[in-house]
Amino acid sequence: MGRIIGIDLGTTNSVCAYMDRNEPKIVINEEGGRITPSVVGFTKVGERFVGDIAKRQMLINPEATIHSVKRLMGRTFREAREGIRLVDYRVTAGPGGECLVDVAGRSYTPQEVSAMILQKIKKSAEDFLGEAVTEAVITVPAYFTDRQRQATRDAGTIAGLNVLRIINEPTAAALAYVHERGRASTIAVYDWGGGTFDISLLDVDRDVAEVRATRGNNALGGADIDDRIVEWLIDRFRSEHTIDVREDKIVMQRLRDAAERAKLELSAAPSTEVHLPFLVSDQHGPRHLQATLTRAAFEALAEPLFQKTIEECRKVLADAKIDPRDIDEVIMVGGSSRIPRVQQLVRELFGKALNKTFNPDEVVAIGAAIQGGMLEGEIKSVTLLDVTNFSLGIEIQGRRFAPLIPKNTTIPAQKSQLVSTVVDNQRTVKIHVLQGESLDARENVSLGEFELQDIQPGPRGVPRITVRFAIDANGIVNVSAKDQRSGVEHEISIDAPHGMSRVELERARDEASQQARVEEESKELKKLRQEVEQELVKLETFLRDRRGLLPKQDIFELEQALKRGRMALVKASADMKNLQSLLGYLQRFHAHLAEKVRQQARTH
Repeated sequence: MGRIIGIDLGTTNSVCAYMDRNEPKIVINEEGGRITPSVVGFTKVGERFVGDIAKRQMLINPEATIHSVKRLMGRTFREAREGIRLVDYRVTAGPGGECLVDVAGRSYTPQEVSAMILQKIKKSAEDFLGEAVTEAVITVPAYFTDRQRQATRDAGTIAGLNVLRIINEPTAAALAYVHERGRASTIAVYDWGGGTFDISLLDVDRDVAEVRATRGNNALGGADIDDRIVEWLIDRFRSEHTIDVREDKIVMQRLRDAAERAKLELSAAPSTEVHLPFLVSDQHGPRHLQATLTRAAFEALAEPLFQKTIEECRKVLADAKIDPRDIDEVIMVGGSSRIPRVQQLVRELFGKALNKTFNPDEVVAIGAAIQGGMLEGEIKSVTLLDVTNFSLGIEIQGRRFAPLIPKNTTIPAQKSQLVSTVVDNQRTVKIHVLQGESLDARENVSLGEFELQDIQPGPRGVPRITVRFAIDANGIVNVSAKDQRSGVEHEISIDAPHGMSRVELERARDEASQQARVEEESKELKKLRQEVEQELVKLETFLRDRRGLLPKQDIFELEQALKRGRMALVKASADMKNLQSLLGYLQRFHAHLAEKVRQQARTH
């Protein structure tokens, strides 16, 4: 087993970490940063780029720039449209109702887009560590459904990673806490990132981390706070200039960028200036936006969102039957946890100072790396006891939901239940697997369904069919059904019903691998062209400075070499082999002429 990396695949930013002996360390990406924006951009000719470059493109070409794709993972188009604000790029419904992202003349699944981000992280890790990386631990929000977890695993597969474990983000933060502190305590992990919110309560000791309960909201993140500021800016601009800019996507992206910067500045300053010159132009000329946003006004705008997180905290305390005073420490995770008002509300709820010793942006990736180190056997193993985030069960007569594995059950877990037929001589039973808390089956998330066929006929209610649920350490569900009389059995691993099939996954992985090779060759070709260009400039300078010292034949040959080089650079068809041969020739010719000039200088 090679080195295992830990990846926090975030809505806004992603972070990668690894274990160096017994210490977790952050991977520095190709741009020299510790954080990689979870953004993918495309050019008009179909080239793609990930990270900081793509994020900069959002301001000028938002329709060809994909961000916040984590919010679409494992969701149907209807769920995404109803639950979150859809973004500037085009999101459509696929043949099965799944989300598709339409950009650069083709459609991508959210898994494929996430795989592009993971490929970037994988490449950065390989360059940083100097070795191939094929295995990873990837974190997900604690309140991700089974479909969303499957989609995350699929994204890793497409990116060429063997995803050894999917773990919850708050649980990863708790692992970092155990690794750092190693003392018995009951902790709360308040995790508010760019797209999701989680709150988890855990009992931790030197060699165990047991989740007591978890709650969350997959459609509540820092982006929603930004939206409140954007609406405030739109209203200010409209009241001053009577212009509504909502339909201008470039203007809206400028507003969102300004809103995010204002939010960050207000964590340290009592007020901030938002200045956007030349926001729009009309018959009266350019229109500018100038506004002052105070921290008090910002807190008033976002207070309903802050209170939603506090309400989830109260619910998780009730689920675990824990008094806030019984919590020893509160660990703040995610960028939005830096907001002063958020910290004040959390302090008031739990009645104690907050643990700020961890970097909120990096602690989850560090925990994932520690989990990887445990799997490698590099560090002492910690028993990790996580819980189910939703109840799991089946649909029964009357479209009712029958939970088999209740919410907050420690995993891995399994449970069996007997069901029967509803009509006489029924030969087939359909098993509809659901995840959620509502007694109405239609209000829960469908994980999939299958049929148990050729059961032994009999009067209604007589056949005995055992339905067995099993959920593994990754939170992935397996379901089987067996007719006790005939012995007929059927078992499935629940895949996302609106996700990618195994064939589609393999196709996407092969395509991603091929695209990565093409992009790597393209980078090498660009680098080679630059080297040829640099050598040509050196030769031109040499000719200009030494023309009087060179024989006419050498001058002629040098001019021909320069002409050949320039012609090669303008040819789009110039390949690696030809350019490498040309570069070698130019370097040798340059060295030959330089030596001639040196010999002439010595003889004189």
